[in-house]
Amino acid sequence: MKECGWETERLPKLPESVLRPGDLDGLLSVPEGLVGFEWETGNISSSHRAVNKLLLTLLHGGIRGGILVVLGQAMRPHVTDRVGNITELRCYFPLWQAIDYEEGALRVIAVEHDELSLEAPRIPKGTDGWALGV
Repeated sequence: MKECGWETERLPKLPESVLRPGDLDGLLSVPEGLVGFEWETGNISSSHRAVNKLLLTLLHGGIRGGILVVLGQAMRPHVTDRVGNITELRCYFPLWQAIDYEEGALRVIAVEHDELSLEAPRIPKGTDGWALGV
């Protein structure tokens, strides 16, 4: 990202009264302002935090655009359980669309794998994070 002109692990300037939500994965300066970027590889709660950071900075004028990249539907069976993905986030789109910020846009982009290989070792799926009532 740095080679393409992005700043990494930084949060744009926000009013002093706004609590700091943590750095964005990337910021790109364009003529219209800053674009914030989050690449989500964590669990679904982490995906919601990423959207919250992007929307908060949009609301306060720190960025003009926000981009969140998550896994697509076809990729879900090939990763560990509960990784943030488009299927679980899609139901929240009407809520996020209802947020009224002056200018800008939030986009959620789903990515898929190019191909599968039977020769690649599989990532075992565990039960960590499950409430098993131990």
